[in-house]
Amino acid sequence: MAEDPFNDFMPSPGKIVYLHTPAGLGVRDDSGIYEGYEVPLDYDPLLSKLITWGKTREEAILRMRRALSEYQVYGIKTTIPFFQRILLHPRFLAGAYNTHFIAELEKEPGQEDPAEEIAALIAAGIKSGRDAQTGASPHSKGEEKNWRIQGRLENFAKRL
Repeated sequence: MAEDPFNDFMPSPGKIVYLHTPAGLGVRDDSGIYEGYEVPLDYDPLLSKLITWGKTREEAILRMRRALSEYQVYGIKTTIPFFQRILLHPRFLAGAYNTHFIAELEKEPGQEDPAEEIAALIAAGIKSGRDAQTGASPHSKGEEKNWRIQGRLENFAKRL
């Protein structure tokens, strides 16, 4: 769990500064971690095991999607985004995967780190606000127009 899926699954040691684990019908989290836990560099990366079940495979997948969306771990990188991507993949949903699925998935586009995208959008918003305060022209050489930045920020807000 404490691995960075956007950096060849390298270990992600550090302090867990916030932790919220999912619960509910058909959801079980077996974990040895807690808020304030310090994940050492030489650890077993399986810090938590999230299990869901249902009457059908589809129900179990839906429960896992919900559980992963509720799972919040701050302070370290986790494999949660990677598993969320798998649970949305058409081949996985169709049951048409094999032992090469993960290697093939890693070659597909869309492996960008969402944290980098969020940071870029925040920086664009800050720059847009500063430009508005200083009267800088949105048409200056090398700068994007404010409407484009605003559109990206609105699109980002819809994702949350």
